[in-house]
Amino acid sequence: MKNIGIYPSNVGLYRIALRHKSASVRITNGISINNERLEFLGDAIIDSIIADYLFHHYPDKKEGFLTQMRAKMVSRSTLNSLARDIQLHKIIISHTRHNKSKKNIYGNAFEALVGAVYLDKGYKATFNWLIDDIYNKFIDLKRLERTELDFKSRLIEWGQKNKIEILFHIKEDISVSKQSIFFSEIEIENEILGKGKGTSKKAAEQEASKEVLKNLKEANKL
Repeated sequence: MKNIGIYPSNVGLYRIALRHKSASVRITNGISINNERLEFLGDAIIDSIIADYLFHHYPDKKEGFLTQMRAKMVSRSTLNSLARDIQLHKIIISHTRHNKSKKNIYGNAFEALVGAVYLDKGYKATFNWLIDDIYNKFIDLKRLERTELDFKSRLIEWGQKNKIEILFHIKEDISVSKQSIFFSEIEIENEILGKGKGTSKKAAEQEASKEVLKNLKEANKL
């Protein structure tokens, strides 16, 4: 961790952050140890830090722009890329096979790492590390501003602009190969306008959002 600016106080947290659920360790009381809980925490912490950062970095920008930028900065592709930038993919403990979905393990582990840093160092130190040592080093904000927005964020922006509530419903299923599959449905004005599935919650929501945008465009509402 020292090579990316982290000097752990609680090494155990970081070991858990790097352990994918496919390599879970079961302890005496039957609890499985893996990085899923830290991933959940890290996801929320990243959202909070990026929102905080963008609010102060762009003092004259409106909510729509800030929402778009946050979506780009916390997208699955961005987190996967950041994980590779800091060589996280080389030290993740995983027993999954090489397939299309494996790349998401890297972004998930990055979220878990952020969760570990937060628990070990606190919010302020995590904020400084994430912004100064990660985002400012590996992300070009000017280029990101020009990057096409992802489908979910485009849909959320449309909803905000038109004052229409958009509800995202998600459920998880376990396949025969014990791989988690997520199913997403998007409800607008009491009607399901899009469905999607994927190996992550975000992937399923992206697919469903893409379908909704297509339907809205065909109905001349976009």
